[in-house]
Amino acid sequence: MKKFLGFFLAIVLTGCSATAQQYKSHTVARGETVESIADKYNVSVDDIIKLNPETRRGVRKNNVLVIPSKSIKVSKDVEVTFINHKVRRKETLYSISKKYGIAIDDIKKFNEKVAKNGLKRGDRIAIPVFNTKKDEVVEVVSGTDEEETKNEEASFEIYTVKAKETKWGIAHSYGLTIEELEDLNPEIKDGLKIGQEIKLPIRTDKPQVASTEKYVFYDVKPKQTLYTLTRKFGVSEEELILLNPALKDGLKAGMVLKLPIAETENLEVIGAVIVDRFNFLENASTENVSNIVIMLPFKLNEMNMDSVSQTKDKLKNDRLLNYATEFYTGSLMALDSMKQLGFSVNVKILDNQGNKVATRRLVQSNDFSNVNAVIGPILDSNVEIVAAELKSDGIPVISPLSSIEVKHRNVYQSVPTKKILEETMLAFITEKGQNKNVIIIASNSHAAIKARLQSALPNASVFNPEKGNYIQPTKILPLLKKDEENWVILETDDLSLIANVTSVLNSYTTSEKRKIVLLTTNKSDSYDNHSNVYNSHLANLSFHYPSIDKPSSLDNIFVKNYERTYNISPSTIATRGFDITFDVLLRLAYDKDLAKSVRSGAITNYVENRFEYDKKLFGGFFNKGVYIVMYDGLEIKKAN
Repeated sequence: MKKFLGFFLAIVLTGCSATAQQYKSHTVARGETVESIADKYNVSVDDIIKLNPETRRGVRKNNVLVIPSKSIKVSKDVEVTFINHKVRRKETLYSISKKYGIAIDDIKKFNEKVAKNGLKRGDRIAIPVFNTKKDEVVEVVSGTDEEETKNEEASFEIYTVKAKETKWGIAHSYGLTIEELEDLNPEIKDGLKIGQEIKLPIRTDKPQVASTEKYVFYDVKPKQTLYTLTRKFGVSEEELILLNPALKDGLKAGMVLKLPIAETENLEVIGAVIVDRFNFLENASTENVSNIVIMLPFKLNEMNMDSVSQTKDKLKNDRLLNYATEFYTGSLMALDSMKQLGFSVNVKILDNQGNKVATRRLVQSNDFSNVNAVIGPILDSNVEIVAAELKSDGIPVISPLSSIEVKHRNVYQSVPTKKILEETMLAFITEKGQNKNVIIIASNSHAAIKARLQSALPNASVFNPEKGNYIQPTKILPLLKKDEENWVILETDDLSLIANVTSVLNSYTTSEKRKIVLLTTNKSDSYDNHSNVYNSHLANLSFHYPSIDKPSSLDNIFVKNYERTYNISPSTIATRGFDITFDVLLRLAYDKDLAKSVRSGAITNYVENRFEYDKKLFGGFFNKGVYIVMYDGLEIKKAN
């Protein structure tokens, strides 16, 4: 009932004088009826039903009703009456609150429509007037438009726009919505100009406008909630409220939220403003009940459930089983998140035992007629069997951990291939490396990518390793410039060459004070050999490479919930289990035909994984979602 309070007050008060009929609210207690409430306030049942149409079907405990009365008793010594106010041109919640000497929140409390959608010229709103004497009636007589304009202007100051300031930043700092700021200053609707003078509410604390060098801004849309925003931005409610204290009083459409630039790396930002892309969560329907199968190699046939020690040893030593259990824990977190969002999911868990025979038997012995998608199994050979069996029914099969291509039209290859990683990094280097001093070092086995790099960066120098796969420090030093940023692109899988190059270049960042950035289009496992390739060297060289995932913050909501549930931190596989399952379920909540989610063109980002599916001309779907990451100190972050 609360959400209708402002609406009914506005309707009933329209056309009345300043001393018109007043109203009060009543919270229904246990055992109360419409009749007993009418008797309590000495009004008729019809009077209550007129203001509260839903009471025709009775009332429930904690329902909030609007009751006609001469006054509303807020506490023992305080009453409230209402004034009918018609919103005039350029008026804002701030100016109206100053005019009547009340808080903005008090206006919003009794005008839910205003709280959600903001003010519009010509609206009739209820202004609460709090009285300390029981029988005192306050009458406010509206003055002429000219008098009101003069009074309004006295409530504002002139502010001069500084460099790098935005409408979003100014509005946030002064507690306004974008609409309110533009209503005060119609001339800024097309943008701000440095040195431009604008009107702002007078504030004694003289707020500091948030700099666009540190922050970006987001305009809250209707129907968004704190939960959906925390998912969208990858921050906790506490972090959002800390940056935006106004959220303590509730989230409202039109509010401008401030976020650190670092928290928006997965979002599209133009200028200093976060731009909304198509969002499955905001377009999903709770009426779309998804039916999915999660098929993983739990190998229950090999488990001795009577022996805890043997089960632990099996989990510890069987890599495939370990992947299955970790992935499954992440999937369970995703299912729980969907439940919290109000979506219904029917899920069947199947154990394919990790072999082809059991996988085929499992598919043939189960009914998949109502299944919207199958997540798993893990091995590409088993994905091939499941996809082939379900192809005629068009049931999507999501390959969760393998980048090896399975050529069936119903397969969703969730792991980007090595070729896609290379292409994404090559595009990054081509775009960002034009004004850098580029040096290419490549093994003989990587001649093809070396040729492509030379074609993309014709001014790059090529430095060939010695026959023993190493570089001589004295020979490469002359190519490293002092007054420019040096980009060294290393293309090799050879551990000795990687160890040699990283060591030599690291020494020159200090001894010769060279600014050196190391990059590669293909980060092989050799970079993880920490006995020979030191993380400190990679950190000093701001090592850049393409990746299917990015490390998540320890403050991430998923990480905290996972640790609370399982008492351990989530592995990369567990996180991927969450990301894939949550992504698939959100897409199905948008449309049960998974292919339609691909046609929407939406790009999704979750805890660590990015999904940008495309359709092959002859075959299934593949994920182009790749991150370019870099060492920032000893942390790995998304590169700008």
